[in-house]
Amino acid sequence: MFTRTQENRRRTRSGPVLEARLRADAPDGSNGTAARPVRWAVRLVVALVFGASLAAGGWWLRENWVHRMPSLALREVVVEVDGVLSADEVRRLAGVPKGRNILSIDLPGLRDRLQHHPRIASACIVAEFPGTLLIGIRERLPLVAVEPLSRNGLQARYLLDEAGHLMLPLDASSAPAEAVEAESALPVLVGHDAQRPTARADTLRALDFIRAYEAAAPTGLPEIRSVSIAEPGVLVATTETGAEVTFATRDYPTQLRRWGDILRRFESAQEPRSIRSLDLSVWQNSPIRWNEPLAAPAPSADTVDRVPDRIQRPRPKRQTRRTHV
Repeated sequence: MFTRTQENRRRTRSGPVLEARLRADAPDGSNGTAARPVRWAVRLVVALVFGASLAAGGWWLRENWVHRMPSLALREVVVEVDGVLSADEVRRLAGVPKGRNILSIDLPGLRDRLQHHPRIASACIVAEFPGTLLIGIRERLPLVAVEPLSRNGLQARYLLDEAGHLMLPLDASSAPAEAVEAESALPVLVGHDAQRPTARADTLRALDFIRAYEAAAPTGLPEIRSVSIAEPGVLVATTETGAEVTFATRDYPTQLRRWGDILRRFESAQEPRSIRSLDLSVWQNSPIRWNEPLAAPAPSADTVDRVPDRIQRPRPKRQTRRTHV
């Protein structure tokens, strides 16, 4: 009954059983490949949901906890300026009220807003925890004035800094009197095109000359009232005495030293003379024209023992001021 016949042995060795198992594992050989995109899509959705949850949680913590911490409230604004702008004006331009959370202040945006002011060259903003904001301002220093004519024939007045940046003069009603007086005494640049958005090369060379003159002025050079760039290749400076001095557009310190040497040489002579014109662009034997000597007036009784001092006109300077509020 339980013996195996030869016929049963042949059925056991046949292949239908093995073939059925293979079909159960992979009928067409494509199930594993089709499931891969689905698994990646599920993983991507899970990652996006997790990231969005973290972002939303971080925003909620920042708005409802960090930005409302009393220990991070702004208590002090320290302003350091190097020019004529007042600390109160800088704070008004910044527009950051006390009590605001220091972490909620957009420091790059605040810096850009301050640098849009025509008299501010650069601004440095530093947040010191827990509640102090430091604002450092570097102002533009005007070197010359330009006085172009408008279309209706009216003459305006603008100022140029060392980079050729155009700005308006100070308002006499709100600025210090000494600063307004110093800007009114700046030399006038003749021949500058105020309608151009950027300074031309000849204007920048004139500004370089003014900087060199400011550095050499303590050596006894007369005041310069105007600088003309109308002639190509040279600068013509007009002094307070009406003398016209021509400079080549190179090596300004050397030419200024030559000018000072000529003035000292003839001031020490027994018959001092005043210069009408001097061409320092000629390096050897510079042409000089002299004014006719005038008869010296008889000194009065009240001026015999008094020698008048040379009037020193003020110049704009940077004065670092650090103020707290």
